[in-house]
Amino acid sequence: MSGSTKVTLILDGEKNDFIMENDGNILDVALSHGIDVPYSCQGGVCLTCMAKVKSGDAEMDEYGMLSDDEIDEGLILTCISKPNSDEITIDYDDV
Repeated sequence: MSGSTKVTLILDGEKNDFIMENDGNILDVALSHGIDVPYSCQGGVCLTCMAKVKSGDAEMDEYGMLSDDEIDEGLILTCISKPNSDEITIDYDDV
């Protein structure tokens, strides 16, 4: 999906909103907006950046270390995920 997405990130009970182009990964764009999201490896291996998609859709470049059950629950690794909808809400607190 090309274009941009309105992203709402929930972290430590606070909502953070920003607009991002759909060609970047969610983690890098959140960090560039000064949001202190959790991360470590930035390659889909450590699971530190795992979050749950509450509304909207995201596409992972690969599955990383997530199980099929975790993916079915709506969990993503934000370091390898791009938004795939006009709006998306991602919750770091609900994992």
